Amino acid sequence: MITIFIKIRYKANVFTIKQRFSSQYQNLYIVLVAVIIGVAVGLGNIAFRSAISLVQYLCYGTTEEAPLPYLQAAAIWKIVLFPTLGGLVVGLIYHFYKTTHRGVPSVMKSLLLQTPIPPLSGVMTIVTSAITLGSGGSAGREGPIVQIGAAFGAAVGRVFRFSAKRMRLAIASGAGGGLAATFNTPMAGAMFTAEVLLGRLSFQAFAPVVISCISATVISRAFFGNHVTFITPAYVLSSPIELLLYAALGIITGLVGAGFLKVYFATASRFAKLSVPSWLKPAIGGLFVGLIGIHCRNIMGVGYGTIMSILDESIIGWLLLGLVGLKILATSLTLGSGGAGGLFVPSLFIGASLGGFVGWGAQLAFPSIVLAPSSYAMVGMAAMLAATMRAPITAILMIFEITQSYQVVLPLMAAAILANVFASFIEKESFFTKPLAAEGFNIGHGTELALLEQVKVRDIMVADIVVFQESTPFHKILDDIRNRPHEYFPVVDVEGKLTGIISLKDIKMILFEDSLGDIVVAQDIGTREDIRSCTPQDTLAAALALMGEDGIGDLPVVDSSMKLVGLLRRADILTVYNKKILDLV
Repeated sequence: MITIFIKIRYKANVFTIKQRFSSQYQNLYIVLVAVIIGVAVGLGNIAFRSAISLVQYLCYGTTEEAPLPYLQAAAIWKIVLFPTLGGLVVGLIYHFYKTTHRGVPSVMKSLLLQTPIPPLSGVMTIVTSAITLGSGGSAGREGPIVQIGAAFGAAVGRVFRFSAKRMRLAIASGAGGGLAATFNTPMAGAMFTAEVLLGRLSFQAFAPVVISCISATVISRAFFGNHVTFITPAYVLSSPIELLLYAALGIITGLVGAGFLKVYFATASRFAKLSVPSWLKPAIGGLFVGLIGIHCRNIMGVGYGTIMSILDESIIGWLLLGLVGLKILATSLTLGSGGAGGLFVPSLFIGASLGGFVGWGAQLAFPSIVLAPSSYAMVGMAAMLAATMRAPITAILMIFEITQSYQVVLPLMAAAILANVFASFIEKESFFTKPLAAEGFNIGHGTELALLEQVKVRDIMVADIVVFQESTPFHKILDDIRNRPHEYFPVVDVEGKLTGIISLKDIKMILFEDSLGDIVVAQDIGTREDIRSCTPQDTLAAALALMGEDGIGDLPVVDSSMKLVGLLRRADILTVYNKKILDLV
């Protein structure tokens, strides 16, 4: 009994000390926790990459990050069997472990709604993604490591008993640390978190994210070494005129990137409608990838080896254009069927192939201007990231960190921005935001608007309101509106259907006409035509847009038969909005 009492007192004292420290030295406390998150994510990255290597070794007999030579030497039956078998195992795992937390969109949704990420989802992501990638599925490891990092960040937040506000910061720090560790690009990891995941940049949120990215990168470098992901060619800008060619590359990449998006989501839609068990669908996708791999092994796996071959100009000419189409198809089949993996490296692969092709063609057309066609492949990687992820700043920073060349910044900026603009013109959503938009979360419109899109009118509408029958006399109206908290009063018929709306401004217009007190009734006052109204199922964002069109302060809420069910007040919307904004800060 005494031992138990001592343990309870000890835990209570430790918790009290932690509470005092976290409140008195809040910034230092957050930084220290960010270091812990970064270390945890760095170790998670090591575990993830080791798991990929293990599965790859079991399938193809190599642990190399660029296993292309081993894939090319593998027997045809292995090329077909292993992606199919890997898809089947992943499908069965998802069947028995039912989870909605998959990839970057789930992390974005968790950050927006401030909902926790189950720690087990990080472990399951390591397992499923390692099986998909190691067996030859066409995907990347960066999307999964973002989710793994987010799950690890959430786990650390639980240990420290974080509030919902701090938990959001922990998840973001973990996600950014994951991307920084796997690419060895701490600046790009931090910017990805701010640009894509959080949708805003504030020092209070950005500082711990940066610390986590640094810590995760240090741990990863200690294990794998301080090596850049891709060995890039020396960049040479022979003439300012060449910037026009890079701009053209940006436009072309934007169009192809939008096409990639459409093919991917169309494939996912086809698999969703396919009348076979869901656990079998990733195997079907893997089978098709294996069949493509018989003729082109380059599209299998993560694809680092092929990207490096493009950058050192070992692959040139029309073959590059073929790789663009085949990689789009293979990635869409792998992930659209339900396989686990990310879209970062496939985007880099497609961008490098397309950029290399444009550079090759540009050199044939302008041999005195284009001296290094491989530079176009390097810039194309950033442009494709900007087109598909809608993260141009992250794309620019990532390639800048990889190349460590200031000379390449101008072409990167021109191509990435133009690719982002032209892709947005054709396809409004990105890889990350389209699944969320299908659920009603239009994050592409901005974080602030997305906050209002997650709340329904029924959640805050007022049901106890003053309602007037059409025959209500004016003097009765004056008596009933005294000390009422709203300025708009609906008018209904005998069946309770909305027929008009009276505002205080309407009442003031006849307030001093004493002779009208017994003559005027509710149906004679206010608005009778083009009445703005909303339904309980509408979002606050949609309702606020209606209010803004005519400068209305309150909106009547009606059901499908136009029967009045409540009133939505602008003041209540602003209260909800302000609360959610404060939670984000």
